[in-house]
Amino acid sequence: MSYIDHKAANISERELFTFTSSEVCQLYNRIKEYEDILGGVLIATCNRTELYLSMKDGTFYDPFEIICEIKKQNADEMSSVKKTLSGHDAIRHLMLVASGTESQIWGDAQIISQVRDAARTAKEEKTTDSILNVLFRNAISAGKKVKTNIDFNLSDNSTALKAVSILKEHDDINNVLIIGNGVIGRLVGESLVANKFEATMTLRQFKSGAISVPRKIDTVNYAERYSVISDFDAVISATMSPHYTLNYEDMRKIEKWPNVFIDLAMPRDIDPRIVEFDNAENPREIPKYYDLDMISRDEVMESKEDHMFEINEIIHEFEQEFYRWYDYRMTMGGIK
Repeated sequence: MSYIDHKAANISERELFTFTSSEVCQLYNRIKEYEDILGGVLIATCNRTELYLSMKDGTFYDPFEIICEIKKQNADEMSSVKKTLSGHDAIRHLMLVASGTESQIWGDAQIISQVRDAARTAKEEKTTDSILNVLFRNAISAGKKVKTNIDFNLSDNSTALKAVSILKEHDDINNVLIIGNGVIGRLVGESLVANKFEATMTLRQFKSGAISVPRKIDTVNYAERYSVISDFDAVISATMSPHYTLNYEDMRKIEKWPNVFIDLAMPRDIDPRIVEFDNAENPREIPKYYDLDMISRDEVMESKEDHMFEINEIIHEFEQEFYRWYDYRMTMGGIK
């Protein structure tokens, strides 16, 4: 497996390796063209892009080169931000990822679902084999047990909850505009309401009838976001759009801006140039701006060392379960 994550790559570099749905299909179709590759699973989140490959004995393909081929990036030029692991190291890494210990936010509550969704998508695309199916099943089980048994002592171990905790630090924030009505957007909305904020969520007109909006949250048409943005003290954007939801050229025409912008998207939703705006043209106080890296930069990790021994014990249990299955499989002649 090869991966690019927040430890080696900054947000600008990780943006180069975000995958749209169509690109995920392209990657899986490409994998199917390799006779010696038995299976592949892609994990693509805000923190990381990882490609796991199961190959015939005696063959090797660099997963990073396949990622770069689909993303049209030069593998040699980008080699400094990637790492490649195999065998035991790759297996252990996946289990640590599923347990939330490799995330920017220690104990990330969302990662188990993301790993499960990645495995499900690969299975639907018919690019998994028995080895990857069992490996991912064990990794997800390890993540679940870690989540059940370990108290990370964090009340905000997800990006959505962390964003709301940032707003709570600002006394001048009351009305919040949420751009995006996906899983993260809805989680943000529910947390805002629970913390006594007033929240409004954008809806795209052609989808408005199919979206579940959390209780006590108003809605506004996504196309009207620029016309209403002056009514809000803060904006949280969390979409899967490949383009900015708030761009520099449109924002500079608006006289009154929110005080805080929080971007939970990868690639980024909010044009970072808005905080570099030349105030001489339209004097205003520069807003606070947070992207995913900034949200996690000051995360307190005091509990990490205390918990890693127990987490390693749990991971070891599921590693051994996988190896027992694998040994049995080999005694049966490598059954599929």
